[in-house]
Amino acid sequence: MEETKKSVAESIDLEAMVVDDKYSGPRLEGGVVTLDFMKELMETYKKQGSLHRRYAFTILLDILKYFSGQPSLVDVPIPSSSKFTVCGDIHGQFYDLMNIFALNGLPAADNPYLFNGDFVDRGSFSVECIFTLFGFKLLFPDSFFMSRGNHESENMNKMYGFEGEVKAKYSSNMCDLFTEVY
Repeated sequence: MEETKKSVAESIDLEAMVVDDKYSGPRLEGGVVTLDFMKELMETYKKQGSLHRRYAFTILLDILKYFSGQPSLVDVPIPSSSKFTVCGDIHGQFYDLMNIFALNGLPAADNPYLFNGDFVDRGSFSVECIFTLFGFKLLFPDSFFMSRGNHESENMNKMYGFEGEVKAKYSSNMCDLFTEVY
């Protein structure tokens, strides 16, 4: 008899993750990613602050739900009359990601982006990169696109540093949830 692996997502208890009054980072009001939240998140990360684990897990659970409802292959509409920014291999380089946004504008419904994988590993700010990208995907699902790269996998994350970074900044449980999201 084969043992069925339990979903990590089902074991997450967000209500048990109390946000202390001393926490000064961005907050998901009503549990929803907004543009103000994203701007505050990026500013927090620029100052090397962190996102509270309750909000980090909320984003992961929301992105898992979103991706689970999508086909594995999607057509990406490219508007003929406006720019469309394509990026690849940011590999945890958060300040490079911020430079991309500074040069090309923040993602928006009328400023589409496609990130071609390898969001994490190697750089020291993979957590910051992936939460920024996932946040924009939740905010602009029809104009912000992400294709998974070979570094968005459990084995690569073990070898190239993302797993260790997530464990140091959050928990091993979150590592398992990232694997489920991939």
